[in-house]
Amino acid sequence: MLLAVSCICLIGNVSCSGEANLPELPYSQELQEAIDQVVSAYQEHEFGISAAIIVPGFSPWTGVSGNSQPNAPIVQDMLFDVGSIQKNFEAALVLKLAEDELLSLDDPISKYLPGYPHVDENITIRQLLDHTSGVFNVFEHPDFPWLGPDIDYSKRWTEEQVFEHFVLEPYGPPGFAQHYSSTNYLLLTGIIEQVTGSGVPDGIRRHFLEPMNLEHTFVSMGEHPPSRYAVAHPWVDIDLDGTLEDLYGIPRTWIATLTHPVMFSTAGDLAQWMAALYHQESVLSSSSLAEMLSIPETVLQDPDGGRYGLGVADYTDLLGVHVIGHTGSSPGYSAAALYLPEDGIVAVWLINTGEGPDQLAGQMMGRAWSSIADVLMTNRR
Repeated sequence: MLLAVSCICLIGNVSCSGEANLPELPYSQELQEAIDQVVSAYQEHEFGISAAIIVPGFSPWTGVSGNSQPNAPIVQDMLFDVGSIQKNFEAALVLKLAEDELLSLDDPISKYLPGYPHVDENITIRQLLDHTSGVFNVFEHPDFPWLGPDIDYSKRWTEEQVFEHFVLEPYGPPGFAQHYSSTNYLLLTGIIEQVTGSGVPDGIRRHFLEPMNLEHTFVSMGEHPPSRYAVAHPWVDIDLDGTLEDLYGIPRTWIATLTHPVMFSTAGDLAQWMAALYHQESVLSSSSLAEMLSIPETVLQDPDGGRYGLGVADYTDLLGVHVIGHTGSSPGYSAAALYLPEDGIVAVWLINTGEGPDQLAGQMMGRAWSSIADVLMTNRR
């Protein structure tokens, strides 16, 4: 059941007109115990969780558990790299540009970009957004420079270099099937730069972060957040020796120029964003939000699971309850920002380990969802 919320609640700084005295979520302690149990299952490792839950009619809940680094606990205002959750913001930015008639979702990419190897010039912006372009995902290339001692994390790749080295033959013709590909958002980044004369980080800041007072979110083309932010240390067992390596402070320029801009945020900021976008419907026009949530039904579905709208996934088939949102992963970080439409509930959790050969991140993310979902579903109205 969806319950009306008349404003945006700032996590940790409730500023809701007429709703500043919302009652505390009655199962807050159960949620804290849930994330504590997840961390305790991996107590031999130095990492933790930051989480936020928004349930209509109650004060937002935030909780943390575990460490950023030895003897340094995770705190609520600590930033994590949210990986591909950035795509949700970038898609919203494209829809804003469409609202302003600076582009059309059905424009071919050739209107804005030069030709690239293995990229059909007739692909539309919409097909990039919903992963029906057929363009090969750079992450699936066997030589993609992901982790290791020889990676130059500060390297800036040009689009020409990316498509020359890491984009193979397409999965199929445009519109034939959904196949998740971060390369789509590399192309979208180029289109936004052409249309706006600036870039995705500037557009996200001006359209969303500043108006919504998302003061603990930082987006860039790979620069590490400035010193005024506290950033959770990222941990990955790169060489599979049983010891996690701390990747704190490394630039992420190679990721930003290979796939999409890098975003660091807190669980509280992401929860506020999700509530505003999907529950209060205050970020996009009603027609743009309908476009975002539209899932093409006449194409083959992604073989890896998930059904995609424009910068949003429907995870119902995977999670067993109606859930939309986005997940993300990057070296040393994992993230999920989800919305349960039938209940109006937002659930966000961030973990400071991810995308390593050790598989710890996937295990921990699955355990986190199971623990949090168990509490939410047990207490749903």
